[in-house]
This record gives sequence, structure tokens and C-alpha cells, in this order.
Amino acid sequence: MTVQDIDGLYYGEGHCSCCHPHFPSPHGRSAGASFSFSADVLAAFMRKVYRGFDTAAGVEPAMWREVLRIVNSATVEGLAEAGAPPTHETGFYAALRHSNEVFAAFKVHNMGRLMASRLIGADGKLKPFGKWAEEVAPITSHHVGAWLRTEYDTALIRAHNAADWRRFERDKDVMPNLRWMPTTSPTPESSHRAFWELRLTLPVGDPFWNEHHPGDRWNCKCSLEQTDEPATPELKAEFDGLRPQRGLENNTGRDGRTFSDNHPYFPESCAKCGFYRKANIKNRILGGFTNRQKDCYNCPFIDGCLYGTEKGEIKDIKKAARQTLQGASLSHPDFNGKITVSRRSIDEWTNQPHIHYAEKNRMLLYIDDVLKQSKYLGPGNDKTDGNVTIHLFETSIRGDKTWIIVKEYTDGNTILYSISDSANILKSLRK
Repeated sequence: MTVQDIDGLYYGEGHCSCCHPHFPSPHGRSAGASFSFSADVLAAFMRKVYRGFDTAAGVEPAMWREVLRIVNSATVEGLAEAGAPPTHETGFYAALRHSNEVFAAFKVHNMGRLMASRLIGADGKLKPFGKWAEEVAPITSHHVGAWLRTEYDTALIRAHNAADWRRFERDKDVMPNLRWMPTTSPTPESSHRAFWELRLTLPVGDPFWNEHHPGDRWNCKCSLEQTDEPATPELKAEFDGLRPQRGLENNTGRDGRTFSDNHPYFPESCAKCGFYRKANIKNRILGGFTNRQKDCYNCPFIDGCLYGTEKGEIKDIKKAARQTLQGASLSHPDFNGKITVSRRSIDEWTNQPHIHYAEKNRMLLYIDDVLKQSKYLGPGNDKTDGNVTIHLFETSIRGDKTWIIVKEYTDGNTILYSISDSANILKSLRK
């Protein structure tokens, strides 16, 4: 990937003299008005790369968190700006956050590799820091300047569009169709003109919306309007051959991914992925990943690399949980009685291994909503203590079933105990 690749993708049409497009929000004001990247984090990252940080297979934690902070703030702002942001959709929010984590990881990984490739001079020796810093300045200015601005603004708009989409899904029984509306841009990008000039109108569930939708081109400022007017499926043939731009092929409202894994930051295949190559070869074979199909947002090797960056988060989560949850009572519509959150609950939950380790820990902070939306499976026997009854509640993280464990003691106390990703826990249920 080169600077020209991203510049051509982001600013190929409708760019301005300051080298980045300005995205108005769906409400008309300038998107991403507040935006700043920590100069201290960037300086520390440069020093770390210069000293030999393994940019080929690792993600520098501080840089990753700073990029993630900015992309997450755009997502939050976009959701908040939506007329009816989705509520009580913890799974959707978790998917958005995880997609931002993975995107930020590949962005930082790409930036680090490009910078490291310029460390050695023609004489085979390490360049002086000052000379190297000057040479990589265009890389840093693009990655945390114009490009990150474009990514911030795009993440904001796509989050807003995703919230709109969730509303469309909820209201489709009354307003079953969607119409492509004109752009709000004073200088319209030409590719979408036919969509709104022909007044394309299709059902909410039409597969057409999987790939074609406002926000599938950089600089797009179109929108959809829900309507009960007749659909025009015959118009779909007019758009054969028109494809979304790289990184924007997906419908965020459906899959919870801010950007697709076809963005140039991402590898073309698993074989070209530093995170995949870093994984132990024995584990890869045992896991059946020798011919793995690329799916960066559901990749255990990427999650494994991110795990190290998330360890510092556990302390913050524990602290927040002890302040806001310890001693609190939880309830479930199908469970008789209150469930107490204890200090041990917090420790057991955060210490428990899980295939979605980070999401599992964050889930604790909104456990009240998670528990209410879970499915109560019934009581079971505690293998370690015959006097204790366990209760299992089924939920999911990124599509994978997960079970919340509650323990009921003989003295009547019922305590949130832990969480498990192993289906073996179901063997404990009473017949």
C-alpha cells in the first residue's frame, strides 16, 4: 500500500485544496468538528519504532489506543446524532467497538511497517533519528492527519446511517420500503446521482442494500428515507456494474462493522497477515487454519494480538465495576429473585478466560441490560459444591453463544458468579 493508494481512494473526487474532503454530518453541520491526535503518543511511537519495536507482527498499545479513541468518539457522535439511535442493542454496540479495534490495529500496523522500512540507509546502517524522522514525516502526517480526519468523519456518518438502518428494520412493518434521497453536497459526487434521480425505492430487506447504500463511497452525503410508497425493483438493473469503494462495501447497520476488511490497511489474505504469521504454527494446524479464508473481524489471531493491548483495560473495568456495580441487584423477567453483584463476582468475571476476552470484560459494565436480554435456561448442579445451585443465562458475543453463571446458596443469597464460552457448562443443567 502506498500514500497514493489511499489518497486516490479518499480524495479521488470532490477533494479540496487542503488535501482532505469535508464531510457535513447528516444534519448539515461540519462533521468531526473536535479532533486532535496526541503529539506525545506519536512521539513515543516514533521512538519505539526507531528502537526496534516489531512492527511486522505487533501493535504498539499506546498508539493503538489513541487511534481507537478517535474512531470510537466518531462512532459515538454519529450514533448520538441519529434521530432515533438504537437502544438496548448491546450486541450491536459491541460489534461496532470491535470493528473499530481491528481497524485501528491494522492502521497502526501499516503505519509502523512503513516507518520501519525507512530505518536503514543505503549504506546498510541505521539512519540518525533526526534524518529518519524527517523522512517519515509524510507517513505520520497522512496517517494521523488528513487520513485519520477522513476516517473519523466517515465513521461518524456511517454510525449515523447504521442507527438509521436499525430504525428502518424496526419500522419496516409500517414503512416497508426505502428510497434513495438526493445528496446534501453542494458539489455532488457523480456515482450516486442516478440512484436519487430515478427515485430508487426498494424493500428494507432487499439484498441490494447489502452493498449499495449511502456511505458506500468516500465523500458520499446521500441518505435513505423510509416510505410506504411502491417499490421500483425494475430499476436495479440500471446499476449493474456499479460497485462500492474499497473499505465501504458493507452495510454497517446490518453487520456492525464501521469499515470492511477490504480497506487497503488490511492484508489481501491470511498468508500476508503479520498477525496470522505471528501465531504459533502448531496452534494454527490444530485449529484448522492452514487454508483459512480471510475474515479479519472474526479472527482469533488478530484478537490474540489485541489481547495484550487490552490487559491494561482490566484494571479500569474492575475499578469502574466496583464503584458502580458492587452491591447492586440484578433481575431477569423469567427468574424469581434478585441477583447480587459482589466483589468476587467482578473478580471471577474479569479473570475468566474467553474467546472474546475484551468484549466479555466490557460486558460486565452493562450487565444489567445484558442479563435482562439473555435467555434463562434453568437451574443446575454445582460440581464443586452439592449445596449450591447454579442458574444459567444464555447470551452471545459477536455471534458466539456465551453463558452467564449465577450461584444460589443455601442461605438464600444469589450471586452473579462468572461467565463461560464452553458449552460443557450446559451439562450441569438439571434434566
